Amino acid sequence: MKKRNVGRPKGGNPAETRREILEAAEESFAASGFAGATTRQVATRAGVNVATLHYHFGNKERLYRAVLEAAFSGEMAASGQSGSAAERLSAVVESLWDYAWTRPALSRLSLLHRLAGPAAADGSAQEPPDDARARHLSKTIADVGEKGGYGSDAAARFVLVLMDGALVAARNGNGAEAMSPEASRRAVVAAALRVTGLA
Repeated sequence: MKKRNVGRPKGGNPAETRREILEAAEESFAASGFAGATTRQVATRAGVNVATLHYHFGNKERLYRAVLEAAFSGEMAASGQSGSAAERLSAVVESLWDYAWTRPALSRLSLLHRLAGPAAADGSAQEPPDDARARHLSKTIADVGEKGGYGSDAAARFVLVLMDGALVAARNGNGAEAMSPEASRRAVVAAALRVTGLA
């Protein structure tokens, strides 16, 4: 964690202040989840006071939503355009693994949100907001999957939860039994093929 001076950045650049708050919030929410992170903790990491944080984001839940929207946005590389159904799905899952590997907080944010994110108005758990990975994977599964079993959205959610867990475990790499990132990636691809009836 970088040491930052408390207060606004030099020049009082609101866009820079907002970016630093989002960066600090991503670190805090990825480490502690929605329930464990505090606006005071985020403000300290960002080098601003809590009033500045609230000025830019309103409250903790709005800040959390902004972090999730930033983490889950992005363009997915076109992959899986040719080959057999199994080859196409494998290429997409591998591409999503590579995408998430370059964004270390993404998998932790996704898992922590599913486990302990703020509840929806009806008290149920909320899905992560507009996850570009889920859209891409669901479309691919619908295009190549066998009929029956899981629907494409449910299969995509299942594969992404499995992938996020494997990514977090691969990044932590603790213990003699820990699988290498490449072995974890292959296991997630194999699971995706089984879930969709292609293996």
